[in-house]
Amino acid sequence: MKTKEIINQAKPNRYVVLLGNDSQSSVNKVQKELNIKLTSSQELSSEVRAHDIMSSGNGIIFKNLGIAVVDNIEKAQLSKALVTAQNPIVYFEKEIEFRPVDEFQQLQELKNTAAQLQQQLEKLELFLKQKPNEPISDWANATWGINAIGLESSHFTGKGVDICILDTGFYANHPDFNGRNIIGKSFIQGESWDNDGNGHGTHCTGTAAGNISKVDGTRYGVANEANIVIGKVLSDMGSGSTSGIVDAIDWAIEKKYKVISMSLGSPVGIGQEPSPIFEHIGRKALEQNSLLIAAAGNDSNRPNLPRPVSSPANAESIMAIAAIDKHLKVANFSNGGINVSNGGRIDVSAPGVDILSSYSENAPNGKLYARLNGTSMATPHIAGIAALYWEAYPNLTAAELWLKIEKRAFQLQNQLARDVGQGLGNATVN
Repeated sequence: MKTKEIINQAKPNRYVVLLGNDSQSSVNKVQKELNIKLTSSQELSSEVRAHDIMSSGNGIIFKNLGIAVVDNIEKAQLSKALVTAQNPIVYFEKEIEFRPVDEFQQLQELKNTAAQLQQQLEKLELFLKQKPNEPISDWANATWGINAIGLESSHFTGKGVDICILDTGFYANHPDFNGRNIIGKSFIQGESWDNDGNGHGTHCTGTAAGNISKVDGTRYGVANEANIVIGKVLSDMGSGSTSGIVDAIDWAIEKKYKVISMSLGSPVGIGQEPSPIFEHIGRKALEQNSLLIAAAGNDSNRPNLPRPVSSPANAESIMAIAAIDKHLKVANFSNGGINVSNGGRIDVSAPGVDILSSYSENAPNGKLYARLNGTSMATPHIAGIAALYWEAYPNLTAAELWLKIEKRAFQLQNQLARDVGQGLGNATVN
């Protein structure tokens, strides 16, 4: 089967701009300085998204974040505006690309670029997709990840709490979710949120808020009564952009969704500082009582070569999640707090190896269930745990809830805090 080309959703001539002051007078100054019209995200709708109206003469300002996105602006023009006295622009950066953070997705990318490894890659892909679902009997045939986080001892289900999954979308026809009220919105042009031609988003959704497999009775979801919200920010081929993700976060904050889960990332170098854009966004979310949770990334080759936490998880105001295996050891691919002096620490960890969850029949070689590896798989475990905690402690702020998740984490023996943070996420809430 011919592999489709991955289309880069990030635009090479698009910039994300941080404003120190987003008052109307400041916006007017920016419009005049850059000779551009900035449309407020308040004017967007389910049918009209940011990508529909951005052009060389028209940008977007996200009203909940103080972030603008502009097209076809010269870097020199932005740099000049940055140093202009009293100009509200305090920082800008070029839009970058984000991908799902799981090993299977990396496998697909290798298939596109390494023809000489095609035969070996196809064997590995077949193994990952066809590995049997071994029964686990510890708690009503639950997955090892569900058992590891202690869900059996929890008295809560996440009922009434919104979990917003920003990913490749969701397979709305999955039988395990019949009767669940699932809503969503697409931030990818030409692709609907409820199709999921990739499978990654459906897998993450199942881990965070799924329940029990109707095929063999396996329990694989954490917060099985949470409200599920889907934001499609990655295409069916697994590519997204800064502007699409910012657009979705602004929407989620506007809707007051409590938990925002992002199993996506873009690699950073050793010593590279976190993006002020995402640090600002994370703080804005916390101020408005939303918790951003993101995957730490899969760029490591342990034990010899750990790599730093990816963006946006490396922002101090966004919770970064590492992956552990069945032996409760850091996964060999999981990124660590290499850049901790510049931000980029691991906050907590969760199961991320051989994770069974729902999948999409619309994905290539798709089926209803798959076992995947990655910090992408660890992240929705923590998103589900956050929903349990918010049901139990509805009056906590997002910052207080974050602290409680860290304080209640299970300590992991012989593991560095650099690699696993405060420990394994603990679902036990009484």
